[in-house]
Amino acid sequence: MVLEYTDILDNMRRHRVEAIVTTEHPASHYGTGVIVLENGNSLDLQSWTMLRYRVIQASEIESVLLRKVFENFVAMTGGHVK
Repeated sequence: MVLEYTDILDNMRRHRVEAIVTTEHPASHYGTGVIVLENGNSLDLQSWTMLRYRVIQASEIESVLLRKVFENFVAMTGGHVK
């Protein structure tokens, strides 16, 4: 999939990056999916929010997995997914 984020250290420029959703990463706990960037790092809720990430392109399967990741993000903040 393709994500886009704002680089707060580079004059707020937008950049695109390849990523995957997987449960096969050390940041995944108990089968919870995580977003893994092309450099191998997982993307957490704080980074997603502060760097204003957004999904540019995702397959149907990735979209289903992403929804589960976002539901987990929302659960961590005490909110609800509609």
